[in-house]
Formats: sequence, structure tokens, C-alpha cells
Amino acid sequence: MTARYLAVKALIRQEKDGYANLVLDAELGRCDPPLAARDAAFSARIFYTVLERRNLLDWTLDRFLKKPVSKLDAPVRAVLRAGLAQAVYMQVPLSAAVNESVKLARAFGKTSAAGMVNAVLRRAAALRPGKEDFPDPAQRLQTLYSLSEPVASLLLDQYGDEAEAIAAAFYEPQPTWVRVNTLRTTDEALTAALQSEGAEVVPGPWPHCLKVVFRGSPAASQTFSKGWFHVQGLASQFAADCVQAEPRLRVLDLCAAPGGKSLTMACAMQDEGELYSGEAVEARLPLLQKAFARCGVGCAKAFAGDASVYNAELAKTPFDRVLCDVPCSGLGVIGKKPDIRYKDLQGLDELCALQKKILQNGSRYLAQNGRLVYSTCTVNRAENEAVVRDFLARNPEFAVIPPKTMPDGALAGEYGTLFLPHRTGADGFFVAVLVRQNTKFS
Repeated sequence: MTARYLAVKALIRQEKDGYANLVLDAELGRCDPPLAARDAAFSARIFYTVLERRNLLDWTLDRFLKKPVSKLDAPVRAVLRAGLAQAVYMQVPLSAAVNESVKLARAFGKTSAAGMVNAVLRRAAALRPGKEDFPDPAQRLQTLYSLSEPVASLLLDQYGDEAEAIAAAFYEPQPTWVRVNTLRTTDEALTAALQSEGAEVVPGPWPHCLKVVFRGSPAASQTFSKGWFHVQGLASQFAADCVQAEPRLRVLDLCAAPGGKSLTMACAMQDEGELYSGEAVEARLPLLQKAFARCGVGCAKAFAGDASVYNAELAKTPFDRVLCDVPCSGLGVIGKKPDIRYKDLQGLDELCALQKKILQNGSRYLAQNGRLVYSTCTVNRAENEAVVRDFLARNPEFAVIPPKTMPDGALAGEYGTLFLPHRTGADGFFVAVLVRQNTKFS
């Protein structure tokens, strides 16, 4: 099986089964013999490039088809999308992209479509759509930036002229940020070790944060297997730092898997005290336990628990710090999760209600002079500022306080700190730090 064949096969299945990463991993796992690492990476690039650009690819192809892409047989549709993605966005020579696509059409039993694939791809690859082709802002977001109508409308409604810059930022390559495990090493030692493995390392905007260009997967690094770091986005690190976990405190992470924020807080605690890391999906608990074991964290306890349901046992001994990194729409991490581009956004009201329950429960576990942090990876104001505003209306004894440090480009508001990707170069994110009125922190 070739890399291109596998990518097309995965694209066909993804239209039916959803979650892109699971579909691709399953197809790669079925390969016998397995694809070489280079071929698997090429297959993944085709797959994800199509998902990231699907609406624009279809718009372009439709200019040269007798019937819309959506009406074609699934294999022909996937072959056309994959071929055009290679020629336009992956620097694959046009002749190679076209010839291999013709072969794929035949391999999937669509020999009668081979001539059409050849002709359409050659013509479509010469077209270069631009902003001028989409004078309507909503249509431009939906087509040029491949967003669903609901996602495009939300961005336009909430951010107006800034919506397009946000959408464009989702196409910008994100650097890999890592968090140094200070229980096992130092910033300087990890930097030297990574550089000896051929990685490029640049210090981040705060201590124990590094920007790294790895030669391969971060998990393949010897320093990763030693537990010297974990991969964690810049905004996610900021949220964990806002908790201000310290040694000998009791800390609660209500929605912890896969564990990045818990690991960062355990380091801030110097592995002294009690860190409870909860997860609603019991099958994800091993992710937490494995992360804690790899990084030598002994103060953390992973437990199964639905954060939206009040747990009287947890409340028996109040926590000094509580983090509510709640489930959300993910509209800040579209660049990492292309499935989100096409969300219909149904169920947002129910999601916001869930977030409010989790935040309210978090406050009930908090010690009198404790610190409560609410965070999301979305830019949707209904899940961010509106949730905090609702909480304050029902809990007037609480107030929002500013974070200790403000990252470049982040926006400080009345209800919290907002990361917009085009301003910060990081994921879209929201963090609110809440304390009871008159609580003093150093």
C-alpha cells in the first residue's frame, strides 16, 4: 500500500466516522507491512492538508466539474481533493500529483473517472483563489478559510473585522513548546541535552518554558523517556501557572487528562503536598498515571470523577487551589484539530451549562483563602467571559484578579485574559483567576 493510497482511504473513511486523528491512526495501524516512517508522515500530510483546506479545494474543483464535488463517488472525491492539495499546498510537482491521482482512481475501481481526474486536476491547479473572489466576509471565511457556516458566523459576530485574522492564524505553523520537569532537571541541562540530540532550542517567555524544533517526534527523544519534559502549549502553561501551586498545598485539577497542567503544577509544588487530578472518562486515567510515573511525580493522585457532579468527599478537606480547565468547543485550537473547522455548534447551550456547573462545583471545593482558575481553549465569548460573568452574579463574594504576568499580545479584560492566535502566536485560550473578595496573594 502506498502513502497516497492510504491517505485517500483514510479520507473516505473520515467522511463517515468523524475524528480525524483516530481514523488516520487506525488506517496506519491496519497497514501490513507498516508504512516506513517517511511514507506515513507523507500520508498524514496529505490527509490533514485536505481536511484543513477542504472547502476551498471543493470550491476550486467545482469550477471545472460538470457536477459538484459533493455529488461524486466518495473515492473520486477523495482522489481529487488529495491530488489538488498536493499540487497547490504541498509543493508536489503537478505531473506527479496528477499521474499518481490517475493511478489511484484506477486502484479504487474508478477507471472510468481517470480521464476526468487528469483533466480537472491540471486545470484546477492553475487557479489561485484569493480574497477578491469572496467579497462577502461570511463566504470568505467559509470558503477561503474552510470554516463551517456556524463557526464563521460566530467569529464574525463576536470579533467583526478581526475574524479573518483569527481564521488566517489557524493556518500558521505552531511551534512546539515544552515544559521542563524541574523535579528531574534544569532548563540549562534539558537545553543542552536536546541540542545534543540535534534539536533547536530557544528559551520561552517565562522560566521552565522552551520552544523546541525536534528532528522527529518529541516522544522519541531520550530526554522524554527520562521524564525531563512534557509537551505543553504556551497558553496551557500560562493557565497552569495562574493557579500558583506551591509546596505543601492541596491542589485540585478537575478535568485533568491528558495531564499537562497537572504535571506543571506538580513541579511548582516541588512534589510536596497533595494534587488530585480528576477525569470523567475512566479509560483516560492510565494517561494520567503513565505521565506521573514517567516524570517521577509522587504527590498526584488520579481519580475518576465527573466534574459537573458535586463530590461531597472532595469537599471534606478544602483545597487551596482549584483548576477548572473545562470541556469546550475547541474554537481556539482549530489549527491543531481540523475537525473543529466543520462543527455545526449544536449543543453550545448545554455545553455552557456544563461549564457553569463545573466552575460552581470548583468553588465549593475551595478553601476560604483559596484561588480558583477557570480556563478554556476556545475564543467563544459565551464559554469564556459569559460563564465567568454568570458565576460572579451568583457568587458576589468572588472577584476576578489579574494574572501575575501578562504574556505578549494577550488581552486583559474584566472577566479574564484572552489569547487570540493572531495576536499571541499561541492557541486561542481564555483564563480567569478568581478569589474571594479581600483575599491577598503575594
